Amino acid sequence: MSRIDLVFYGASGFTGAYIVERFVNSKYFGTLSFAVAGRNNAKLQKVLEDISHKTGRDVTSTPIIIADSSDEQSLADMAKKAKVIVNAVGPYRLYGEPVVRAAVENGAHHVDISGEPAYLEKMQMLYGEKAKENGVYIVGACGWDSIPCDLGVTFLKERFEGDLNHVESFVQLVSGPAGYSINEGTYQTLILGISEAAHDGLGKIRKAIMPEKIEKGDVKPPRRGKMWPINEKELKGWALPFLGSDKSIVNRSQYYDCVTNNKRPVGIISFTDLEWAEFSSIMSEELKGFDLKHSCHLTGILRRRCSIIISLPSLQPFLSGR
Repeated sequence: MSRIDLVFYGASGFTGAYIVERFVNSKYFGTLSFAVAGRNNAKLQKVLEDISHKTGRDVTSTPIIIADSSDEQSLADMAKKAKVIVNAVGPYRLYGEPVVRAAVENGAHHVDISGEPAYLEKMQMLYGEKAKENGVYIVGACGWDSIPCDLGVTFLKERFEGDLNHVESFVQLVSGPAGYSINEGTYQTLILGISEAAHDGLGKIRKAIMPEKIEKGDVKPPRRGKMWPINEKELKGWALPFLGSDKSIVNRSQYYDCVTNNKRPVGIISFTDLEWAEFSSIMSEELKGFDLKHSCHLTGILRRRCSIIISLPSLQPFLSGR
């Protein structure tokens, strides 16, 4: 039996449904076969009905595959049917590895939208060589981060007149008229990422996937505080360290370019840029009730109280896609 070109796993979730809708509205619809996959047949069918209504394209007869991240046989069966699995089931640190393993072992390419450095680098360490042997690709972080940053650094490096030492990148948050919200899966990923940061073992993982010592430039990037004012043509407000995967992705790309192509690696420092009004609004709302003098213990607090924080009723209006 021939494989389905694209299997969208987690299609009944907020992000998965959005991905499927964008695909149905794209020029590739009709040229690539596709299926939706997840745990609940009724929810998946409802997503197909909703997308048909929104797009005017009838996709209600799209194949549905029942698969669950806790059922490895169901994942293997899904992978055997797919050329490419587009995995939208997060947080990936909790649910990602079984899907990657099933894909690699059963000959399917795997694409996800993770922004979780520990997960992304661990998957490279555990399954990178096996993926090469089986002729499949594991392509992580294909969401809004970190493609723009990684390609942007590469683009600048190729066209820079001289030797490029390092880049400072900035992520800007821009809200619509309704203000800010975040879907539940992304929120859980953020909280878990902070709470588990000290326990991820990233140092050992990075030594395993980047064993060769590469030469760094003599020029040191400017020292920035944890929060510092910025006033440039395109950037105004306050800059904070960006907690996403941009730095992790760029560093691995630069390591590969250095080791494989003998190209000088470019350093990367990533920030989030918030205008003062946005920053003060977010901080006053989200930190309401927190004792800031204990903020230095945030990692320990979150690790012990992670499940409580995720389910706080006061945060539910802030979350979307529940």
